[in-house]
Amino acid sequence: MKRGITVALTIAALCSLSLPAITAPVNASYLSYAHMTYTLANTVTLDGKWTDNNEWADTDITSISGTTVIFRSKWFLASMDPIAVNQYILVEILNDNANNAGDYWQFCFDGDESGGTAPQSGDIRIDLNGHATAIAYTGNGAGWTQGAMPSTFQWKDSISASPTSSTPHWILEVIIDKVNFGIGANYWMRIAVNDADNAAAGVRAWPPTSRDVPNDWGDITYTSDTTPEGLGFGVMALLSSVAMIAGFFGLRKRLRINKRIP
Repeated sequence: MKRGITVALTIAALCSLSLPAITAPVNASYLSYAHMTYTLANTVTLDGKWTDNNEWADTDITSISGTTVIFRSKWFLASMDPIAVNQYILVEILNDNANNAGDYWQFCFDGDESGGTAPQSGDIRIDLNGHATAIAYTGNGAGWTQGAMPSTFQWKDSISASPTSSTPHWILEVIIDKVNFGIGANYWMRIAVNDADNAAAGVRAWPPTSRDVPNDWGDITYTSDTTPEGLGFGVMALLSSVAMIAGFFGLRKRLRINKRIP
C-alpha cells in the first residue's frame, strides 16, 4: 500500500513539470541518441567523486566518446510541498588527469523539447571552464546570450579514481532542481567535454552535434524504476544501448500517434 502511494505521488510530481506536448517535433532528438534516467536508490554527496562504490551504481551508463568519456544520471522526488525533483548527473573523462585552463565541461538543455534550429528562449547552456568558473547562457532565438547562473545548478569536479576506472581521472557531479531550472520530466540535452591536453580528440560530445541546434540534442527519458546495481562497465554499456534503441522506438511511436490525431 505504501509503495502504491509513493508511486502515485511521484507520478503527480512528474506530471506537474513541463511535459512535452504530443505534437513536439519528431526530429528534435538526434537519431537514436537517448539516455534513461532511473530513480535514485543511493544518496549522492556533491563532492566531485564517487563517495563510495555504491553512490552511482544505481544508474544507467552512456558513452560520450568510445570508452573514454561516460555519463550517468538519476532523479529523485526531493519534496512534495513545494514540489522539488532533483536531477543528478555524473560525467567521467577516463583518460584525463591534468588540470588545464582550456579544459571545460558543457551542458545544453532543452527543457520542454521544443527543438529548433537555433537556441530558443527556454534553452539553457552551462559552460564549466578550467575546473573553476561556471558561465550560463540562455537562447534568444538566434544564438546564446550570457545571463545569470541558475542557483539550482550545483556542481563539483575533482581528479579521483572510481569503480569505472582505478586510474585517477576527472569526475564531475551535478545536481539540478528540475522544477526551478525549467526541465520537464523528459527533456533534451547535449553534453560536451574538452581536454586541453588532448587536442587530437577535439571536443567530445553526446550527441556529436552542434551546441547551437536543439533539434540535434539527445533524448533524456525517465522511469520510476531503479536499475540493477553492481553491474560492470561492459554490461552497463550494453544496457545503455538497449535504452537508446528503446528511446528511438518510443520516438517513432509518438510519431504514429501524432499521425492519428485529426
